[in-house]
Amino acid sequence: MERIDGSENGPDLQTVVRAGNMLFAFTSEQPELGLTQLTAALGLSKASVHRLAQTLVSLGLLEQNAETRSYRLGVRILQLAHVVEASLDLRTEARAALRDLRDQTGETVYLMLRRGDQAVCTERIEGTHPLRDLSTPPGTFVPLSVGAAGTAILSTLDNATARSLVGRAGMNDALRDRIDAARTAGHAFSRGDVTDGVGAIAVPLRDERGTVVGAISLGGLLTRVEASEQDLANAVHRAVAAVSTAMGWTHE
Repeated sequence: MERIDGSENGPDLQTVVRAGNMLFAFTSEQPELGLTQLTAALGLSKASVHRLAQTLVSLGLLEQNAETRSYRLGVRILQLAHVVEASLDLRTEARAALRDLRDQTGETVYLMLRRGDQAVCTERIEGTHPLRDLSTPPGTFVPLSVGAAGTAILSTLDNATARSLVGRAGMNDALRDRIDAARTAGHAFSRGDVTDGVGAIAVPLRDERGTVVGAISLGGLLTRVEASEQDLANAVHRAVAAVSTAMGWTHE
């Protein structure tokens, strides 16, 4: 795999890039690499490569063969792979429910998954209305402080955690009011947060442990969404329940 050049970054970012390049050096054809091979792949000194490799071993991202002293990917990589796999499974299982939601409402629907202090759009199915919401293409990251999905996710968290994710500058009175309203109503409603004139409704999505993993949302012309808020919210709740059932999760 091609090596990433991190030379223009500061020393901390260079270390992250070097660690990534070390992990990328392993392939199905070369699942184990010795220190000399890793040194050649990274273009660094043996001492630097050894220190970096040992750090990754301590994190469980690499393992060292006790006999040959060569390195291979560690079990923590498998754990991370399971996280990615679960996200891919969720996208697959959610599509039918998202299509049903779009067909019932005519609005554009989204699967937004939480990634730290942001929500990423992993699936979007366009609405059928002539005037429809197309504001968040798949792959778009949106701060949790913006939009219905972020508000829905924040509404499931305690106030201290929500503040820590949003930051002091982002936790303004308007966002607090939206979070409180979402907790009371069971769904979040945003009015022009992402795009002027667009209204959005979102309901949080929880996994089998009850941890919020994201939200399902729909968006459309603000006046149209406002006029049918409760009916649309009920439809989103049914979509969340359908996804939870498909994933084998419980849903209240």
